[in-house]
Amino acid sequence: MTQEDPTHRRELDRFALFLGVTALLVGGTYLVPQAAEVRPWLPGEDVPLVHLFEGEQQVQEDERGELETIEVVEATPTPAPEPEAPASRRPERAGAVRTALEEPDALAPFFEALASAEAGEPGRVVRVLHWGDSTIAADGITGRVRDRMQAQFGDGGPGFLSVHVDTRWQIRPGILRSHPEGSWETFNMTFAGSDEWRYGLGGNVSTSAADEETEAVLGGEKIDGKRKPLHRFDVYYQARPGAGTVSIVPRGTGGARFSTAAERVEDRFKELKSPKGSSTLWIKTHGDGPVSLYGVAMETEGPGLTWETLGVAGSSIASMINHQGRSHIKRQVERREPDLIVYQTGGNELDYPDLMHGDGSRYFAKYLEALGKIRAGSPETPCLLVAPIDQGTRKRGKVVSQDNLDKIAGLQREAAEEAGCAFWDPRKVMGGDGGFGRWIQREPQLASRDLLHLTEEGYDLIGDCMADALLDGYDQWKLAHPDAGWVPEDVEDEASELPVFEAGWEAWIPSPSPTAE
Repeated sequence: MTQEDPTHRRELDRFALFLGVTALLVGGTYLVPQAAEVRPWLPGEDVPLVHLFEGEQQVQEDERGELETIEVVEATPTPAPEPEAPASRRPERAGAVRTALEEPDALAPFFEALASAEAGEPGRVVRVLHWGDSTIAADGITGRVRDRMQAQFGDGGPGFLSVHVDTRWQIRPGILRSHPEGSWETFNMTFAGSDEWRYGLGGNVSTSAADEETEAVLGGEKIDGKRKPLHRFDVYYQARPGAGTVSIVPRGTGGARFSTAAERVEDRFKELKSPKGSSTLWIKTHGDGPVSLYGVAMETEGPGLTWETLGVAGSSIASMINHQGRSHIKRQVERREPDLIVYQTGGNELDYPDLMHGDGSRYFAKYLEALGKIRAGSPETPCLLVAPIDQGTRKRGKVVSQDNLDKIAGLQREAAEEAGCAFWDPRKVMGGDGGFGRWIQREPQLASRDLLHLTEEGYDLIGDCMADALLDGYDQWKLAHPDAGWVPEDVEDEASELPVFEAGWEAWIPSPSPTAE
């Protein structure tokens, strides 16, 4: 019998001690509530080590060039439409769950306006004002909705455009917005900085230099290589003591030169029309004082629809409550005469104390306060409230949905009921809880690895699903109102006066009959 090696014995003793200490530390995480985050296993998770053989993992390079292990998550099959959802003639969309409007009857006046535009009512422009945060600030969702709606109801033009924007916080691809660098100073409603609580419909106020001439050019999107003619230009500006003169000239037609000076600070408007249509609008200040502009509402001659993106990255209900003057935003909305108000916020509100630790009642009241400031300018206009998209966070190596998303969506749904608005939840489109993680794994990738935003494809998909919900709601409303829509005033009178002929009706046609062209 060989004698046991003392060195080997010491190594076994140390290994046993290591296992014992490890077991004590692991067991301690289950005894101390504060150590829950470092517990090696929780009920419902894969058994440690075993999942390495059963699951699928990939190693990839992250944005910093470091290697990270990610779990491959199979795409969740698209569930069937909810039983209460209305029938749809729109296609199923891969990766998305069909999600209907809630309380679509609240949008009946909007649907009636759509029916008039669809029937060709001369000059009818249906205006939609859509406020929100970074989810729409780059026009990803709203651009898709606009394209779909204008395809059916006609192009009413770009609608309201800020004269100048900081592209870090707001952008609308495709439209023309040109100005010399450094010629305008712009403040937005998210970060404030203006002397007045006045940031206009688009959340921006831009001021030219006091003693320098400067200019800006605005124009709509190109269609088949050309910018569509626009026929109505409504300038939203701020008048104040010591302000300067500005010229507003639609291309190819006469314009206007006017002073923006006033005895006190106030909002004013200047409308210009271009009977033959102008592709762009030229704005020039004359260096005799600063000129402050909120933007210009630009429309075609109609019929058609505008879907106006009024989102600023980082904004929230606090931005609307704290930075927009009540009478100011009321007057701005009143001037625009919208047919639908859409309010989409919440992504920047998830860490509000009342949501983190309270019952949400204070948030509910503040949300209604922000909405009320907008609707005060057009209280009879129907409204649509849109919940935030799913957002992710990493917990124990996995991407899961952020806390409070269900809570905030529930409170906004209650607010919609309280305010008489329709409601739509894009998080349902993403499959509900865990949707962000699933969308990251799809091909093409639909969600960004910043865990907050979607990719271009993801925003397009949400936009298509939102348009589907609106058009499905409109279809159902039309079925219940088959006679809705504009009818020329003289059609029924002419029809009623036509004689009824039986045999030999051809004899009534004048001779000789008119020549067909």
